[in-house]
Amino acid sequence: MDTIRNMVHRYKLIEFQESAYLADLDYHRLLPVDGLVQDVFERIESDTEEIVSDLADKYTEPEIRNCLHYLHWPQVQSFSRTLEAPPLKIFAPRLHSTHDQLRWNTLGASVAHIELLKALSKYATIHVTQEFEEMDNMVLTPFNIHEKSSVYRVIKENYDGVLLWYLDEVEMMSLLSYLYVPVVLPIYTARGGNGRIANGMLRWYTSMRNFDGFMTLSQPTIDLYSTFLRDTSSFHIVPCGVDTEFFRPKDKEQAKQEVAELLDRPEITEKPLVGYISRFQVEKGAGVFVDVARLMPEVLFLAAGSIEESHYCDFPENFVHIGRRPREELPLLYNAFDVFCFPSIACSEEFGLVALEAMACGTVPVVSSYDGPKYVVKDAGVVVPAMLYDRDMTSLGGGILAEDFAEAIAELLQNEVYRHKLAGKARQRALQLTWDNSAKCLLQVFQELNVKKRLVGQQAHMPIGFGINENVDGSTQPKAMIINATRENNMPLTGTLYDTSVEEGIALSLLRNHNMREIEVILSYLLEDDDAIEECLDRLKGFTRALF
Repeated sequence: MDTIRNMVHRYKLIEFQESAYLADLDYHRLLPVDGLVQDVFERIESDTEEIVSDLADKYTEPEIRNCLHYLHWPQVQSFSRTLEAPPLKIFAPRLHSTHDQLRWNTLGASVAHIELLKALSKYATIHVTQEFEEMDNMVLTPFNIHEKSSVYRVIKENYDGVLLWYLDEVEMMSLLSYLYVPVVLPIYTARGGNGRIANGMLRWYTSMRNFDGFMTLSQPTIDLYSTFLRDTSSFHIVPCGVDTEFFRPKDKEQAKQEVAELLDRPEITEKPLVGYISRFQVEKGAGVFVDVARLMPEVLFLAAGSIEESHYCDFPENFVHIGRRPREELPLLYNAFDVFCFPSIACSEEFGLVALEAMACGTVPVVSSYDGPKYVVKDAGVVVPAMLYDRDMTSLGGGILAEDFAEAIAELLQNEVYRHKLAGKARQRALQLTWDNSAKCLLQVFQELNVKKRLVGQQAHMPIGFGINENVDGSTQPKAMIINATRENNMPLTGTLYDTSVEEGIALSLLRNHNMREIEVILSYLLEDDDAIEECLDRLKGFTRALF
């Protein structure tokens, strides 16, 4: 009852512009809720069985009990610390709520970030700034980047690293000035938004220090940014993972029967079933999936994912759209599918988590040959060739043909032996990509960055002067001079004055207050030739490393 009283005291149900919210009085924010949450919260002080009985005419019992579960997690504030805490301490700030709705976990980047933190908490103490499910080594640390006292408290914690959430949280960039610890920014989206994502990434790149880094999900992201940047050593691959206990194979016929009863669609047990789970949007390949259904009328197609209510869709008769489903239903849906179809061509598709979840359930995926999904599936599914664009077109990264997907799906449905063989390989591939392995990989990144930080130390800087040389033909040429100023007869170099190019002199002068990545930007402006920029950067790096 104490839990209930605390929740009623902390949260208030309000309506604003025809939408319902729970007002979090402790954190001064609104959490959007659906009708079920609203109905349950209004009865939250009643007995559980009484709530189930009272709402039985509107919702199923599992829905009501699951809603009660999600309503209980936010007010758990007793984040425990184990007696033997892990040696590393990681700060994981996030400006926005972890869950966009209390009842639902969203797919994609949000799920990936939450699962990675949970797995990382086995090896490090994680300080989070938003509510999190109760776990050992997970500590709630309220934080406001705009309050000096809040920032000061974070500085005093002496963290071993900072794991940011998303590049759009540009306010967090100021942490680079406050915290002398490695900061890692995950790249869940490498491009898109007509260049907005890439420009944001480049802004972060120039702001980061030598011991900060990016966490990318696969090699193609690094390849993409190598076209913009000359130094990709700050990019580290940490693939997403999957909970292979939650997503695991079960008898397919039984799964179909359960889904048929859950959705009241008996035809699910009568026809081959091809599934799709993602936002029902153009860039995720929703239109292609519908076209594949039109090409294969003898097969049933089932799509789970949110769709705009105002968006009219002319679905064929063999197509079933069931909207967004609670996360606990996803393993059952994946297992019921004979084939999982993911024709995404989104610029933001850096991994394809839904494909991995399907594979963990032993369901064969058919995906487009886009960077992320192709990396996830490898030879444990079917990769359909796609035309990839060399630059963003709206939020699309390429184009694919429904006919090619239909052909690949038909071959899998007709060749049961081949399909079962791939299903086994899909499960084995998923067992290699667990969240535990992802956490260990990220932990190694933080350890490597801390080594870099120790090597940075207090760098020495030579005084730089600028002058003019007179050439033998009477012309003059500007020059820079490295002045070897002596201090108590201790000369770092053997001479006293060294000539160098004006560009290198400017760069060496700026290194007093700017990092090498910012210098890269300046040289890109001063020198038009890429080879000259590359050579100049290499010379500068070698020179500064030699100083003490």
